[in-house]
Formats: sequence, C-alpha cells, structure tokens
Amino acid sequence: MRAWIGTLFFAGLLAASLSLATALKEEIDQADEILSWGQELVSAQPLSSKHAVTLAYNGGEQQIYLTGRRNDVSPKALPEHIQDAITTIEDRKFNAHPGYDLSGIARAFINNANETSVQGGSTITQQLARNVYLTHERTYERKVKELLLARALEENYSKKEILTAYSNVIFFGHNVYGIQSAADTYFSRPLDDLNWNQLAYLLTVPNNPSLYDPLNPSDAFFERKDRILTQLFEAGVLSKTAYDQYHGLKLQASFRSQSIQYPDYMDTAVREAIQLVRSRYDLDDAEARDYLSTHEATIETYLSTGKQKQAKQVMSQLPPGLNGGYTELTPQGRIVAMVDSEMKQVGEFNRATQAYRQPGSAIKPILVFAPFIEETGATLDTVLDGRPTCYGSYCPGNSHDRVLGDVLLKDAVAFSYNTPALAAFSAIDQERAYKTADMMFSQWDEQDENLASALGGLTQGVSPKELAAAYTPFLNKGEYTSGHTIKQITFKSGEPTLTPILTEETVWSPETISEMKKALSTVTSYGTGRYANQLKREFEYLGGKTGTTNDNKDMWYVGLTDRTITAIWLGADTPRPFPELANRAYPAIVWTQAHQ
Repeated sequence: MRAWIGTLFFAGLLAASLSLATALKEEIDQADEILSWGQELVSAQPLSSKHAVTLAYNGGEQQIYLTGRRNDVSPKALPEHIQDAITTIEDRKFNAHPGYDLSGIARAFINNANETSVQGGSTITQQLARNVYLTHERTYERKVKELLLARALEENYSKKEILTAYSNVIFFGHNVYGIQSAADTYFSRPLDDLNWNQLAYLLTVPNNPSLYDPLNPSDAFFERKDRILTQLFEAGVLSKTAYDQYHGLKLQASFRSQSIQYPDYMDTAVREAIQLVRSRYDLDDAEARDYLSTHEATIETYLSTGKQKQAKQVMSQLPPGLNGGYTELTPQGRIVAMVDSEMKQVGEFNRATQAYRQPGSAIKPILVFAPFIEETGATLDTVLDGRPTCYGSYCPGNSHDRVLGDVLLKDAVAFSYNTPALAAFSAIDQERAYKTADMMFSQWDEQDENLASALGGLTQGVSPKELAAAYTPFLNKGEYTSGHTIKQITFKSGEPTLTPILTEETVWSPETISEMKKALSTVTSYGTGRYANQLKREFEYLGGKTGTTNDNKDMWYVGLTDRTITAIWLGADTPRPFPELANRAYPAIVWTQAHQ
C-alpha cells in the first residue's frame, strides 16, 4: 500500500514538474521572441547615412535634398569636442551604459506615475532608436520597444557610430536634420568652424524645435543656450575663457536657402530617378528617395543650359493670364530643355509634364496621317475628300466653318483641315492607330477610341513632354523613344549604375517617315506655322504642326529641326478662350523666339 502511494506521489510530482517545465519553456521562448524582435528589426534595417543627391549636367552640377535637409557627417569627421558637448547635454552616462539607464528609467516612471503619458528617461541610444525605427507617441508600449531596439543597437554598433548616427538625425527645425546640416544651414560654415556660442545655439533647438525656433530666438531660447554653456563649463568640456566670452552673448542665425537652378528640368529628373529606383528594386516612393540619398546618388542629365535659359526667358514673358509648358528633346528622346512658364521651385506643379490638355490638330500626324501613309502608300499629292460629312451623329467642320472639296494631303496637313483628316482616318485600321497612341500617351483611355480623337478631342489629353516624344519617329527613322532627362545614375557607395527604362518601338517605315517629314515642312513653309519659316536658314530641316482646340482654350505647336523636337502648350490653368492668340498661332511665335 505504502509503495503504491509512493508511486502515485512520484508520478504526480513528475507530472507537475513536466507541466512546470513546459510552462517555463513557453515563458522562456516568449521572452526570447520578445528580445529578438529588436535585433531582427535592427538587422533588417541597418543604420544608414543620408546625403544630398547630385544633379549633374554638361558644365555643372547642383545638389538637392530628397529626405529633409540632411547631409550626414561620418564618425571619423565628427569633431571630438562636439561629441563631448552632445553627450554632456543629452546623456552623460552614454559611454558607460548598455543603451539604457535603469536609474533614469526608474525616475521617469516615478515622475509619470500620475500622468497619462510616458516622458523622460531616454538615453542617446534610445532617442536614436525612436527617431529611426519608431513614432514619437508617448506610451509604455513604445518605451518597451525603444529599450529593445537600444539593446540591439548597442550590440551591433560602436558607441561612436551610435553617437554619430544620433547627431545626424536630430531635428533642428525648418526641415533641417543633423548637426552638420544645421551648421551649414544656420551659420553657413562647417562643423569644425563653429565657435562654442554657435554650437550651444544649435544644441538649444532639438529639445523643442517649435519653442526654440533658431530663426526667431526668444528670451527662453537664450536662457537655455546659456544653461548649456554652463553645463559644458561645469563638466570640464568648455574652458573658463570661452565660457566668460560667450555666456550671456546673444547671436542670430540666418537661413541659407537651397537655390536650385532650372527647377522645372531638375524636378522632372528627380521624379524620373525616383521612378527608376522604384521599378528596379520594387520600392515605394519614400524607400526610393531613401535609396538615392543613402547611396549618394549622382543623377547625370541631358540638360542643355543654353537651351533651358533661352526657353525659360521666352516662356516667362508670355502675355498676362497665359501659362505654358515646353519640352525640347533630341530624336533619341533625350530631353535637353524643359520649362514651365511659372515654376520657380522644385516640387511645384510642372506644366511641361503634369498639364494634360487636349492636343487639337497636333495629334493628327500621329493618329491620322502617318498611319494613313503607312497603310495606303499615299504621297503628298494624294487627294482627300474634304467635303462635310456626318459620321452618325458626329458632324465635324473646319476652322472658321470653311467648306472644302477635294484636298491634297500636304494641304490638309499644312492648314490643319479637319474634314479631310477624318476622311483619311476612316480609311485606316483605327485599332492599330489607337494602340500606337496608347503606347505614347499615359492618359490614353478606351473612351478615346472614337473619331473625335483624330481631331485631338481626348478625354484627359497629353502633356508637352509626351507630345514631343510622340514626334520622335519622324526624326528617328520611324522609331518611337519615350522622352527622358536621365543619362544614368551612379552611386558613391558603389551600388550598380542605373540607366533609364525606355519605351522604344519602330512604328512606321522609312518611306512613311520621308513623306511625313515633307508634309510637316509645309506647315512652316506656307501653312499655319509659317511664322517659324524665318529660321529656315538656321537648320537643315524645318517642320512643325500647330494644334488648337475648337474653343481656343488650348494652343499647341510642335517644332521640328534636324536636331531637336519641341512641344509647346499655351493656355490658362483654369481654361478660357484665347481667340486672338490662337488665330496668330502664337505657340509657333514662341517656338521661333526660343530658337533664335
């Protein structure tokens, strides 16, 4: 009996032990999982530096910031006295603790016992973790995550690397990040050149950038600046001589603005670079910007500063109330000039690329005449029926209600007649023409597959950039090439060079191109764009095509030479008629002035 009871007791003890062991294992596994979370995140998203991106062109270069105004300093280049100043102000135990300060955390919890949010107790490592990986919400959950990430950062990086990374992500107001960018922005000098008063001035800001505005320093600002000098003096970082010299001494920072030349062109180059990185590495917009900044990208462009300046000068002198977009590219699609009549800063609305408007007759060579010649073998002297014709309920007419009879193809192109163009369009494989247009124009829609599109009546429209590229086959042996500003993107970090992803397709034969070039030259020799003919001695070839919507709200000119193709749109942002300018084919005048 006693043996039986002993056996039962042992079995129960064993069962309890196994149950406890299982529970303990689950707890240990859960703890390991929690602790490994920070390590996994830090490993997946290692600390990185961010820099201005360089935009290069023939004869110069300039820099632009894509992720805030941030140009990081390296650990080797961060001056030792600045390291000492930062640790003195932010975290005196930085070099001794493992990423977190238990006594500081305890004080913060006591101070927050009766509060609804968590404050204080953060080391430099924790602040770095928060700035890089977390939000700034004040909750206990975020605080725990912050500790786990701080622990992981300390295991993966040296103290100097952590301190440098922290100094690079500190926010200094006005979209400025990092001590080096702050020195450059507010005092126009490198870190090594800052005096102690300027350094204390900058270190005042991060505590509360909205309260301590570096451009509008208050009495509270200077009180904190002087407290920082006192802390540095008491810690032995600042000499008594420097302390006596700067304590109580006020100073004023000024904002060194980032001046971007040719913003309308550079804006497009940056957008194309971001899209290229997104496509190549399957990233979102923010990740692509980070990639370019982290790897110190140089975006090499096709900008011609001479063409850009001349076009900008002409486009900026348009009559009051008139806006416009301008794109000039080579037959190979290399954009050499891109202008918005109003644009002054990168990031503003760019009418050269973002204004999609009805192209009017400027689309006829693409959608009507080139396909007609390609399919029928027509020549300039082919006769088209220009008589008024209804297509169901659609009964288009000509400008000024002109009634025509038989019309030569070259005259239909030269004078932008509608009725013979529709006769030609009715004779071709329209689906094939629609397919070509769909490839060339990003806003092309199934709703555009109708007869009105042959006269430029599109649902959304086209941009100057797209229309200029649509004419590349006429100077590029029948091959269409999408317009692009970028030659290549190289990276200082050594990442693989990126080149543009182009749409390239042969759409028409050499025979068709030969006839179309002659047809387009009639526009400038005696047609609606004849104002441009005064430049015929400047180029081996001169051609063009005008386009105006029925209500005179949108005016176009596509000018061709043996060297480049230019598309110009003129109109108002809130559409309204410009009958007098439309009758003068004003965009052709603008094109001529830009090429003189």
